[in-house]
Amino acid sequence: MGRRSSRPRRILSPFEIVTIVVASTAGAIVHGSVGIGLTLVAGPALVAIDASFAPGPLLVAGQLVGCRHIVAERQHLDRGAYRHCLLGLPVGLVVGLALLELLDDRAMALIIGSLTATAAAAILGGLSVHRSTTSEVGAGLFCALCSVTAGLPGPPLVIAFADMKPPVLRATSAAVIMSVAVVAFFGLVATGNFGAEEVRLTLWLVPGILGGIVAARWVRPHVDHAWFRPAVLCVAFAGGSALVIRQLV
Repeated sequence: MGRRSSRPRRILSPFEIVTIVVASTAGAIVHGSVGIGLTLVAGPALVAIDASFAPGPLLVAGQLVGCRHIVAERQHLDRGAYRHCLLGLPVGLVVGLALLELLDDRAMALIIGSLTATAAAAILGGLSVHRSTTSEVGAGLFCALCSVTAGLPGPPLVIAFADMKPPVLRATSAAVIMSVAVVAFFGLVATGNFGAEEVRLTLWLVPGILGGIVAARWVRPHVDHAWFRPAVLCVAFAGGSALVIRQLV
């Protein structure tokens, strides 16, 4: 049995429902514009309502945004980077599922949040990451690990793909995350970490995410500027920091 499977179903209050819709909409707007951000933006509020929103529901529902990027911007997909990331996915999934069973929620959040914030801050501070086959394989590994442990697949890809233009980043990240999500979903089900309660929470996310996808079409034309890269890294840093702070206060 997984560590989440025994959690009882709880009734959401009207305020919580509104918060879920608003948070998921905001997350989907960011994700639909820059290529990551659903969990980083919406995760803190959603997990405060119910810890079971991560990793499964956020990871699964986020593929609605990913489908948009893969279909609409498929011509921008960096196929070489995608193939290299796939090589790291199996190891990341195995390690992530093992950690999910061994560590509690607090320890996992502190580890993932700290690594995300530190890496983003280092690049914002001037650290240069040169893309290579090795870095792309590593990005796939950490994307898978962060997906199954915290529902946070985007930051490792943003850090590895920091030199990509917005359409390329969106399409390539979406393809990698989609591949992770398919396998991770079955892994979470097999380990008892995705059941009926997680399905219910996933459905609560859908209206806001669909609304965010629609709204993002007016934001995307404005992201292809010099501030795009630091802005995305700031989102990754803020999300990682929030994950850590939430565990310490």
